[in-house]
Amino acid sequence: MALLGLELLVLLILFIILLRPKIITEIGRGLGELVREFKRGESKEKKKKLVKVAEDLGIDPRGKSDEELLEEIRRKLFAQNSQGEVKDA
Repeated sequence: MALLGLELLVLLILFIILLRPKIITEIGRGLGELVREFKRGESKEKKKKLVKVAEDLGIDPRGKSDEELLEEIRRKLFAQNSQGEVKDA
């Protein structure tokens, strides 16, 4: 049986009364930290992949931002594609 809007509202009010605002704020803070940590881990994984691609293409990734690396990778790939098309013609 699905909960309707009014039933959900009553449960939410009971939840607030029983747990007190302090506990609810702690739960919210914990959820916020969880989301931040997830985004940080996702960002680190993206950076690792970007560095690997750059190194595979012979680009030195040290001291460069993600945007700078991405731009260099694009330039390098574009240059390789341009040279490949000229050789094939």
